[in-house]
Amino acid sequence: MTGLRFFDAHCYVGRYKTFKPGSFYKIDDLQRQMEYYGISEALITHSMSREHHPIDGNAAVLNEIIGKQNLHASWSLLPPASKELPPPGKLIPDMISKNVKAVKLFYGNYSFPISEWCIGELLDELEARRVPTFIDPDTELCNWDEDIFDWNSVDALCAAHPALPVILQEGRFRSSNRLLYQLLDRHANLHIELSGYWAYHGIEFITREFGARRLLFGTKMPFRDPACAIAQLSYSDIPDEDKALIAGDNLRKLLGGVVA
Repeated sequence: MTGLRFFDAHCYVGRYKTFKPGSFYKIDDLQRQMEYYGISEALITHSMSREHHPIDGNAAVLNEIIGKQNLHASWSLLPPASKELPPPGKLIPDMISKNVKAVKLFYGNYSFPISEWCIGELLDELEARRVPTFIDPDTELCNWDEDIFDWNSVDALCAAHPALPVILQEGRFRSSNRLLYQLLDRHANLHIELSGYWAYHGIEFITREFGARRLLFGTKMPFRDPACAIAQLSYSDIPDEDKALIAGDNLRKLLGGVVA
């Protein structure tokens, strides 16, 4: 199928600590890659938000995308009790006022549990505003560890916040498919970002059993070649209308549903 309007849900900008020769980290290079691969839009996180501190990275990503209408910022957030960030009731409305409509919880890198006692107050505010919330367990930006989600906590989180769009992103989903399917069956608010999901006919199975709206296209540029994710979706044996949803329309709908 040609003409898919790809909206990449998982991109980074900014220098990162595991930088390898031949890769890139500047926003202009990312845009060139997007143009080359036919990716229309991207949700951008600054590497400092993940590897250093959200205060610096969240501000930096806004500066990076000034004047770039096809790039959209996402912020990294932390548990509220440390008071490194404003309280959720102030932080989330201020974030949305800056047109930031997605967040990343790098709970592996920042060593906090995705449990109610730790981030329940934050999740309450995100749920009230319907902010797409990406959950990432990896401890390193270039991590290749497999199946490291705390699945019981994912289950509890989705159950406690049924109106919150929850998106799982991981370095590599591999042997956890049965658990993923159980959770998709239990929770209508659960989604998977595809940059780490390489299961044979996995897109076809999830689309058939749970619906195409549960999947979001992502590449994890610049750490991964986007050709893999593009080919996996483009050549999947699903209807063209489902490909269009996964390629970008699902994410556009989620971002459009954020309550100001």
